[in-house]
Amino acid sequence: MPIWIPIALIHKKRKQTFFKRLGFQNIQKIQDKQSPIWVHALSVGEVLSALPLVETIHKQFPEEKIIFSASTLTGYHMAQKIRSCVTDIIYYPYDLLFSVRRMIDRVHPRLFILVESDIWPNFLTCLHQKKIPAALVNARLSPESFRGYRLLKYFMEPSLKTFSNICVQSEMQAERFQFFGIYSPQLSITGNVKYDQGLNRQSEDDSKQLLNELGITENTPVIIGGSTHEGEEIILSEVFSQLKATMSELKLIIAPRDPNRAKELKDLFLTNSLSTTTYSQKQFKDSDVLIVDQMGVLGKLYGLCTIAFVGGSMVPEGGHNPLEPAALSKPIIFGQDMHDFPEISKQLTERGAAIQVKDSTELLNTFQFFLNKPADARRCGQRAKKFVNENQGAVERTLAAIKHNL
Repeated sequence: MPIWIPIALIHKKRKQTFFKRLGFQNIQKIQDKQSPIWVHALSVGEVLSALPLVETIHKQFPEEKIIFSASTLTGYHMAQKIRSCVTDIIYYPYDLLFSVRRMIDRVHPRLFILVESDIWPNFLTCLHQKKIPAALVNARLSPESFRGYRLLKYFMEPSLKTFSNICVQSEMQAERFQFFGIYSPQLSITGNVKYDQGLNRQSEDDSKQLLNELGITENTPVIIGGSTHEGEEIILSEVFSQLKATMSELKLIIAPRDPNRAKELKDLFLTNSLSTTTYSQKQFKDSDVLIVDQMGVLGKLYGLCTIAFVGGSMVPEGGHNPLEPAALSKPIIFGQDMHDFPEISKQLTERGAAIQVKDSTELLNTFQFFLNKPADARRCGQRAKKFVNENQGAVERTLAAIKHNL
C-alpha cells in the first residue's frame, strides 16, 4: 500500500477513480428495498462480453434491478452502452476489507455475477459470509493468470470454491479450474458469450448512413486497424504507404486502443506523407487515413472495411477480439501474439477464416492478396461469419446454469 497509494494518486486515470473505488461513491437507491443483481466486469473487453448477458437478463427478467460495475475508467465509460438495462453503473471497490464491506452493504445484492476475471479474495469471502451467492461466468484463466494462481493456490482455491457456479468458455478452461478442485455441478462448460454480442445487427441502411457521413462510397477499399497499440501503427503506416503506390483510392482507418493517442498518430502518419483526419471531424473523403478519437465506434466501423487487422497482436499485448469483424463477414488478419484469444484465433485460422502473420512483410503480402482477389476475401469473411453463428448460444446456456439464483 505505501507504493500503491501514491501511484494511484499520481496516475491520471487511477486518480479519477481512486476514492470511488475506496467505496465513496453515490449509488442509485432501489425502491421498495429490492435486492439487485450485481454484475461486474473488469475493463473494456470484459464489459463487451457482459453486454449480451445483461441485455438478456433485462429482457427475460424485466422486474429485476441490476447494478453494473467496472474496475477501470474506460470500462466504466463502455458500460454506458447498457445504461437503459441497469439501475446504476458504479466502480468496483478495491479489495480492502472496509471498501468491500461498505460497497456490499450499500448495494446489498441478492446475487453477484462476475464476468471472465477480476477475482479478489476479500470481496468473495465477504459475499460468502453474508450468504450472497456468486457466479463466475464466461470464465477463463490466461496462461499468465493460471501460473500466478497456481503459486497462490493456498489463497485462490478457497476463493474459487465460494462461487455457486463457474461457467467456463471451453474444455481447456475447465481443466485449469479443475486444478483448484472445481468440478461439476459447480463447474460447467457453457461457451464464450462473446459470440452472442450484438455485433451483426448493423443494417445496410446504417452502413450507408455512416459511409455518407464519412464521405466515401461502398466501392472504396478500406483497411481497418482495430484496437492498435504503440508500435503497430508504425508498421501499418509503412505497409499502407506501399499499398497506396499501386492502389491510390485505398483508405486506412486506425482505431487505437487508447483514443487519446489520436494527436500522436496524426503526427506519425504525416511523416509518411499521408493525409489524416479524425472520426469526430467526419471528413474522410479527401484524406488517406481516418484516426478514431472516440470510444465505442470500432464495431460499426468494422462494417465498412474491406479487410480487418486486429491489433495488440503484432506487439506483445495478447491481441484483441477478432469476433467483431468476423460477425460482419470480414476477412481477418492478426499477428503472432493472440494469447488472450488462443482458442478463437486458432479456430479461425484453422477454418481459413483468418490469417496470422509473422511480420510486416507477411502483413503486406496478405493485404495485397485480399485486395487483388476480392472473391477469396469474401469467402474468408463468409467462413468467419459462419464460425460465429455456429458458436452462439452461450448466454442462454449460462443463464440456464445460474437460473436457480435468478
